[in-house]
Amino acid sequence: MKNIYKTNSLKSALMLVLSLIFFTGGVHGSDVFSLGPLLTIEKDDETNSTNIDALGPFITIKHREDSGEFGIRPLIYNVDDDVNDNDQFDLLYPLITYDRQGKDVWFQSLVYLIYYRSLVSEDNKTDKKFFIFPFIFSRKARNLEDSYFALFPIYGSLKNVFKKDEINFYLFPLFLQTKKEGLVNSSFLWPFFGAYHGNGQEGFRFWPLFGYRKIPDQLDEQFALWPIYVSRRYNFYGDERRSLSILPFYYGTRWPERKQDTYLWPFINHTVNEEKGFDRWDLPWPIVNFQKGENSYNRVFPFYSKRELEGYQEGFYMWPVYRYREGELSNYNRRRIAILFYLYTDLKLEPKGENGKSRRRINVWPLFSYERDNEGNKKFHLLSLYEPFDPYNKNVERSYSSFWRIYQWEKDHLGNVKSNFLWNTFRTDNKKDFYRMSLQPIIPIFSFERNGDKFKFNLIGGVFGYSNDSYVKKIKLLFIPIPIARVESAEKVVEVDDE
Repeated sequence: MKNIYKTNSLKSALMLVLSLIFFTGGVHGSDVFSLGPLLTIEKDDETNSTNIDALGPFITIKHREDSGEFGIRPLIYNVDDDVNDNDQFDLLYPLITYDRQGKDVWFQSLVYLIYYRSLVSEDNKTDKKFFIFPFIFSRKARNLEDSYFALFPIYGSLKNVFKKDEINFYLFPLFLQTKKEGLVNSSFLWPFFGAYHGNGQEGFRFWPLFGYRKIPDQLDEQFALWPIYVSRRYNFYGDERRSLSILPFYYGTRWPERKQDTYLWPFINHTVNEEKGFDRWDLPWPIVNFQKGENSYNRVFPFYSKRELEGYQEGFYMWPVYRYREGELSNYNRRRIAILFYLYTDLKLEPKGENGKSRRRINVWPLFSYERDNEGNKKFHLLSLYEPFDPYNKNVERSYSSFWRIYQWEKDHLGNVKSNFLWNTFRTDNKKDFYRMSLQPIIPIFSFERNGDKFKFNLIGGVFGYSNDSYVKKIKLLFIPIPIARVESAEKVVEVDDE
């Protein structure tokens, strides 16, 4: 896929042909050929870029000197970025995605049911992973001791996955074994029968009837008729912690700094943390909650909730009508408001320093989204069907968002403004000393352009029009340009002699 825009590809040929047809004769600055939503070609010599949109939201081609994009939505979308040495390809996202960054490659299909990853280190050694979930798991690591292969449920030997040093199985659930820091858990007809050994560990499990496990000076746990009776005592970085459950009547934990007791689990709960200085009651959980101390937490669900920690607070009124969350980041104060889940969301980042720049994003589902980044660039679009739920998903934005964005407006930090309605049916472009506007539902209805002292407009594609450039003023009647005055200088205009 590398350098795909520099090869004799279909999209490159299409872009070349269209450019030759519509932009021959030497184009300077920028120019646009438009048939509204049917076909729009925009060429800018200053940035050496060409943008082509065809058939409304279905086809797009973007070409820059060192990058390009090509999409037939929603079927395929391809991005080739030579500046960052990056290729991306989507096929009916999220059915298939491909991403290459330098020598590193990622591929997934069927929403990560099939997954491939290849990473190349600085010394040119490769680490590869391949999954077909839940049947095949394989890895060829730089260090061969970390390589593994599994064909579920027949055989497998996995390493450093699922927070385990090693996982082995044969004809699962007939046999399963996990290892973590020398501790071995062997299961037969998992999860019913099990044995524990390694590093002084001992234990046995006949689940759910009875089981125990012991590690000298580290762990002592046992259960009977799980989860009715479970007792656990363990060492946590030098602190002894204990828990006991006799469900549904009682559950309790004891730490050096914390004590919790739950009666008629999980409804009545009392927690005391002497280190953090709070006393909390849930009566009953999760309906009513009161917490006193440095960190307060009060809730009467669904009417009211307020939780305060150092540098952070969250709460709601008439859940889910109004919810809020705010906290301090390293350089920003962050506040998010949500009304009726995602019907209205407002995210604001305010800088702490004097030279910082704020950010904001507002979503009103399904009507619109508005965003202002920390550089001052602004975006607004109608409609907004998916963006409130996953606002920074670039794959969805490339492959699908154009179908429902019937109106788009952008303003960059330099003050340049663009707008687009119904896939180029009506569009505007406003820059310093330049303004362009057109209404073109395939057939040109109205267009106006001003560039410094020059301007021109046309009705019905030139049935009537007027233009004024550096040399002559013209009108158009039935597509025929008629000079009416010559311009010799900015101050002097000479009338054209009819003879």
